[in-house]
Amino acid sequence: MAAVGRTLILAGDIGGTKSYLGLFAADPADFTPLAERRYVSREYPDLASMLAAFIREVGQQPQRLVLGIPAPVNQVPIRPVNLPWVIDPDQVRAALKIEDLLLLNDLQATAYGILTLKPADLCVLNPGKPVPQGNIAVLAAGTGLGEGGLCWTGNRYVGLSSEGGHVSFSPTSDLEAGLWRFMWDRFEEHVSWERVISGAGLACIYDFLKASGRGEEPPWLKQELAAGDPAEVISKAALAGRAELAVKALDLFVSLYGAEAGNLALKLLATGGVYVAGGIAPKILDKLKAGSFMQAFLAKGRLRSALEAMPVKVVLNDKAGLLGAAYCGVHSTTER
Repeated sequence: MAAVGRTLILAGDIGGTKSYLGLFAADPADFTPLAERRYVSREYPDLASMLAAFIREVGQQPQRLVLGIPAPVNQVPIRPVNLPWVIDPDQVRAALKIEDLLLLNDLQATAYGILTLKPADLCVLNPGKPVPQGNIAVLAAGTGLGEGGLCWTGNRYVGLSSEGGHVSFSPTSDLEAGLWRFMWDRFEEHVSWERVISGAGLACIYDFLKASGRGEEPPWLKQELAAGDPAEVISKAALAGRAELAVKALDLFVSLYGAEAGNLALKLLATGGVYVAGGIAPKILDKLKAGSFMQAFLAKGRLRSALEAMPVKVVLNDKAGLLGAAYCGVHSTTER
């Protein structure tokens, strides 16, 4: 229980599939939640309903609300790309009777969460030579692809909001060009990096390889794909080495993930490090460690040596976004 009179913060990491909510005391030395819950986002008609359910369950009224939202939060009403919600901050304030509300881009919150992590929360892919107070890049593949970062402002890090996952996918080989054409024909509008590097993206890569005759689909795998989540089925089959087509799909996915991580690292000149977060990375950690991720990350021609010096780490703690929202609540950040 929080001490009497201490500000209580309801922090949240809102995702297209799942959301983490936590109640925190405003203590800059301790980010251990007083209460924490996981919710399936689409089981609720709107954001306020989910937040109200959490408050009822924990039985305490927070004074401050800080949420990471997968959308540009300065465009009101807010419309998350991968959620059928329309979020009006004033309606949320009124429904919950909380005036002190801060909304962050979800990767902005995840970036702040990096500042709270311990060594055990990370797996090093490239030790590099970090520059103290250097820029930090963060990207996270899950239901979608989020990108963001941190920059030093003289006395602290400030989170950078971004919708970089929605920039145009850029193929670098004949195979990737074929994937782009396949995706273009499927979506008929815009092929973004999120269309490729996400759970749905892995399924699209698999479909492309199958349709282009680059492997046979075993009958058992076809049955499992029809019955379960395609991305999960494909990744599990690939990691177990049970189906060559699944292995090829995950290998291409990992290579593309590394390529886009390298793109973001250069755009932010992330001399302080590159952090690969999100729900997918810990599940395919062995593949990320195998080498193709870093090979694609470094394949930037004349800037290879700059990338070699950048630390690259996988975030194993899937609560980074939640912790980052709590961090902002504690430190009373005001950027949108």
